[in-house]
Amino acid sequence: MKQIYRKLTVFACVLLLTACMAGCGAQTTAQETGVAVDMQALQESMLAADTTLPEMKVATSDDEQAELNFSAFSDFEYDRVQSYFYAYAADGGTQEVAVVQLKDAGDAAALMNTLKDHLEDRRGALTAYAPDQLPLVDHAVIKQKGALVTMIISEKSGLIQQAFEAE
Repeated sequence: MKQIYRKLTVFACVLLLTACMAGCGAQTTAQETGVAVDMQALQESMLAADTTLPEMKVATSDDEQAELNFSAFSDFEYDRVQSYFYAYAADGGTQEVAVVQLKDAGDAAALMNTLKDHLEDRRGALTAYAPDQLPLVDHAVIKQKGALVTMIISEKSGLIQQAFEAE
């Protein structure tokens, strides 16, 4: 009889451990994978990669109005964002560079869809007041690397993308 209880106890423990492992594996966050991203350094390297960029203003997840500033380029749920930076032309030009670090890399597709929507909004606005800037939006880059997603609107988007991928 004691052997049956021991076997049942061992079986229950194995079953519980298996369930816990399956539940833990469902989501992988940047913190769980041990990936530490220095967003300030990434921002600096990406913006320095394109020397043709105009003066850029930068909003980050460290700002007092971080959630409001984030909504300027994405309507993605802010509570799913680990950190971000968003650089945009100070003179109101078309150039933009954004990087978002997600809490869960599995949310990247949803975020990328909101960035595509942002590009469509920019395209619509430019059609009316600056049609000569449309090629920048048409050649914009949206890429994912793990829990990081970037959107680049720039004449030298390839150089900025290389800096992003080097992170």
